[in-house]
Amino acid sequence: MDISIERLLDLPIVRVLNVEITERELGIQVEFSQHFAICHRCGQKATEFLREGLTLRLQHLTSFGRDVFLYLHTKRYTCLHCDDRPSTTQHGDWYDTDAHCTKAFAEFLLLEMINSTPQDVERKHGVSYDTLRGLLDRYVNAKVDWKKIKQLRDLGIDEISRLKGHRDFVTIVSTHDQQGRPVLLAVLEGREKETVQAFLKSIPKRLRNQVEQVCTDLCKGFANAVKEALPNAKVVADRFHVAKLYRAAVDDLRKREMKELKRILKPEEYAGLKGVMWFLRRKSEDLTTEELAVLELLFECSPALRKAHRLREKLTAIFEAKHTKESATIAIRAWIKEVKRSGLDCFDKFLGTLDNWMDEITNYFISRLTSGWVEGLNNKIKVLKRRCYGLTNIHSFFRRLWLDLHGFEEFAQ
Repeated sequence: MDISIERLLDLPIVRVLNVEITERELGIQVEFSQHFAICHRCGQKATEFLREGLTLRLQHLTSFGRDVFLYLHTKRYTCLHCDDRPSTTQHGDWYDTDAHCTKAFAEFLLLEMINSTPQDVERKHGVSYDTLRGLLDRYVNAKVDWKKIKQLRDLGIDEISRLKGHRDFVTIVSTHDQQGRPVLLAVLEGREKETVQAFLKSIPKRLRNQVEQVCTDLCKGFANAVKEALPNAKVVADRFHVAKLYRAAVDDLRKREMKELKRILKPEEYAGLKGVMWFLRRKSEDLTTEELAVLELLFECSPALRKAHRLREKLTAIFEAKHTKESATIAIRAWIKEVKRSGLDCFDKFLGTLDNWMDEITNYFISRLTSGWVEGLNNKIKVLKRRCYGLTNIHSFFRRLWLDLHGFEEFAQ
């Protein structure tokens, strides 16, 4: 018996019988130190030795540059507590029979799959793709474990396309931990109101009653699902989505104005506006003197863009100021009047959005909840889709995303 090898294995119920070392492999013959098995029928100890059982070949963590395999010699025992004396083979909870490896090695493989692909792990460690898929299915749930969620104050709901071209949508429901990191709750097929509402109603009552705010994009289906399933929660229109709309309005005007300027200006004059798209999108305080000069030249050529840019920055300032919901509503309505007086039509569609979503948009000013963690989650999803060439199975989608987000906490122990 090799005491030092037993200490390295750190398996208290295992005794080392022999160790064989080759150039590429470390083979360790082991057996259970217990002289019994647990009866598969009554659950009590089966203590009467019957015969030798199977020998299992289990891959373990690599050591000293060699692949490590445990050759587990099992024994079969008869149960004296059951009338028909059934026999049972010894079994331990420290290995995975289906994967033919120890659980330590299984968790190592799962860690290797974080921010990677099963194909890459297969090539690096010589483990089959089916084995890796099996580990994902057995060790990572396809749904959230509500027992692990102690608090649920904020929710984020967003949609994302599984395929290029904004097709085949799924809905992502998430929350965040105390450090602001995303916590995945669900990946739902489609983006219909009924699907989202059914999930929200499935949240355990103890958690459902805690939800105070749900941050979402400007989707009526999502908002109505929240209002019906969580009547005590406020729907908060995500500030980033709102900003994207009114900034896009200015960008559309820029495209029209630049097309006109290209027609009326001399080529050398138009060339002086090079890079103006980026200067217009950034904050004025972030621009250099030279960039500000180019932007001013644009405004001299296009007074409409000067007005639109000023209105855009004024609305951004409202969102950044310390407003209450009530004072923000007054400020935004004053901004709407100013837009109408300006004679610009680029904001017309956005004004309709403000009219339809004013309550949800100004809910932002209550606690300034944004879906920043949702946007971070979306970036993870985009990377995951590129790695996996699309994810068509909803359960695999959840498992792979959950592993990327929470795998280190679960398996790096």
